[in-house]
Amino acid sequence: MFPLWIPLADAHRPGLSYARVSSTELDVTLAAPELGAAVRPGEDLAASRLLIADMVLPGTTLSVNGVPCELGDPSVRRVEGDGIELSVPAECPVGPITYTAGFLARMEPGHRHYVESEGAPVAVLDPSSFTATVAATRQPLEVAGRFGLLGVEHIWTGYDHLLFLFALLLAAPSLRAMLLIVTGFTVAHSITLSAAALGLVHISPAWVEPAIAASIVFVGVENFWRPPPGRRTAVTFGLGLIHGFGFASMLTDLGLPRAQLVTALVSFNGGVELGQGAIVLLLLPILLRLRRWPSWERRFVPVLSGLVVIAGAVWFMQRVG
Repeated sequence: MFPLWIPLADAHRPGLSYARVSSTELDVTLAAPELGAAVRPGEDLAASRLLIADMVLPGTTLSVNGVPCELGDPSVRRVEGDGIELSVPAECPVGPITYTAGFLARMEPGHRHYVESEGAPVAVLDPSSFTATVAATRQPLEVAGRFGLLGVEHIWTGYDHLLFLFALLLAAPSLRAMLLIVTGFTVAHSITLSAAALGLVHISPAWVEPAIAASIVFVGVENFWRPPPGRRTAVTFGLGLIHGFGFASMLTDLGLPRAQLVTALVSFNGGVELGQGAIVLLLLPILLRLRRWPSWERRFVPVLSGLVVIAGAVWFMQRVG
């Protein structure tokens, strides 16, 4: 057993690093201070690419049953906080991959290096033990099952997304309006989830997470004015695009298997929709029945909308703080 897994964002501090291993790519993320003079503030990372590679790659290898994988030209990019990610294309034979993080020998004794493959934690390495074995690439059905379950789990534990959806349905005047709202949200977040996960668009979580909280506040306030169904559907679509980037951020942190990227993406999105559908099926009959209660719209919808606004405002302040 290894320690409780940490999010990628936490791995961008000195003393912590992160690797994502697959048969087609090795991604290593380090905090900029640990790369020393190889990274200068404000300097274009492209100019430092070879310096960074020279600090990380010597002694760092991928192999299968003793046969070294062929590594391509490295690239670098900045990630959240002060993280620097070094990405190296790889061509590995079929079989379990042995990852040796030779650069750890040059790190401080307390350094921890978190290794994952295809979204699953593999090992925690340190300067005294820097080799881990990654299981062979999963079959498509295994990948689909894993990422589908992760999608369900993410929506069920994504309280901000659920509160946003609840606030949208709270003031919906009819079943038809509710279904249009859910459809608009689904289509919108599927678009941006796919675009961001495929690397076509990137927006920093530092902007996305406060924007999600702000969207909750907006919908809660709008409920006091009972927006017409057409306007609410359009607003839902626009704000749903923001939520899609939130889903994508989580999915990217899991580590999409490059060899089965489409399978993982479609499965994760399907899991999100399945989990969302289960919540909607639970909510719709309850809300439709409550609408028959004379004081529901007059008293309870405003009170609940007010609580939604407060929750969204608290999350917003926490995320911009």
